[in-house]
Amino acid sequence: MRVPTGLWSGPSLALFALLVPTPAKAGPWTMAKGDGRVIVSAIYSHAGESYDASGEARQAPDYDQYQAYFQTEFGITDDLTLLFTPSLRRVTVEQGDDSTGLGYTEIGARYKLIDKDGFVVSLQGSGFIPGVRRRDVVAQIGSTDPQYDARAQAGYGFKIGKLDGFVSAEGGYRYRAGDQPNEVNGDFTLGLHATKRLMFIGNSFNTWSDGRGGGIFPSYRYSNIYAGGVYDLTDRVSLQLGGLATVSGRNALRERGVYTGLWFKF
Repeated sequence: MRVPTGLWSGPSLALFALLVPTPAKAGPWTMAKGDGRVIVSAIYSHAGESYDASGEARQAPDYDQYQAYFQTEFGITDDLTLLFTPSLRRVTVEQGDDSTGLGYTEIGARYKLIDKDGFVVSLQGSGFIPGVRRRDVVAQIGSTDPQYDARAQAGYGFKIGKLDGFVSAEGGYRYRAGDQPNEVNGDFTLGLHATKRLMFIGNSFNTWSDGRGGGIFPSYRYSNIYAGGVYDLTDRVSLQLGGLATVSGRNALRERGVYTGLWFKF
C-alpha cells in the first residue's frame, strides 16, 4: 500500500486501506503488490424507533442486528487491489420473523488512478451475492437479490503541526436486482493520529434510494455516523472500537450500536 511520502511510517500504514468496519466503504488507498490483509469485524445495532415518510422518528417494533464481516484485500499490483468479503448476519424482530445465516458476500476490485502529492483517486466496483433473504420494508434490513456497486473515491493525507491525518470522500451508485430500489451513496471520513499508534476516525455514511422500488418497497434515505479509534497492537495487528448512530432518515430505522474489528496484515 502506498501513502504520501513522509506522512506515515510503521504500523499506522495499516489504517489507510480500511477506514471503517463495513464492506464497500474502504476508501481510495490500495495495497502494495503482494501485500494483503484480513479484517474480522463485528457490528451490533438496535432500533426501537424508525423514521416515517416525513422524516419524524416514531416508536416501532424493536430490530436487533448482529453482523460479522471477514474482509480480505490483496494487492495484485501497486494500483490494483482485489476484495473478497463474506459476512454473517442475525436479525431479531419484535413480534416478527428472526433470521440467522450468511449475509451478503462482496467480490470486487479497487483501481488507483492518481497518486500525487498526498492526493489519491481510485475507482471501485463490486458485486454482492445474497445470503439469507429478507423482504423487510425498512431500508437497512431488506436483502433479497444480487447487488452491484460502482464508486469513485478520493483521499488526501495531511499534517496539522505534529499530527498526521487524512480525509476521504466517495460517491457511488448501487444497482439492486429485484423490487428493492437502487441507491445513491455519499460517504466521508476524517482520521487524525492522537499518538503514533492511536488514530481517531469519524465517518459519515449517507444513502438515498433512487426513487421507490416495486411492490412494498418505498423510497428512503438515511445518514449514519460512526466514531471510534484504531490502535496498533503490533506492526501487523490493529484493534478498532467505536459506536454508530443513525442521525436522520426517512422510511428507515433509527439505529444505535457499537462495532469492533481486528486487522491482520500479511
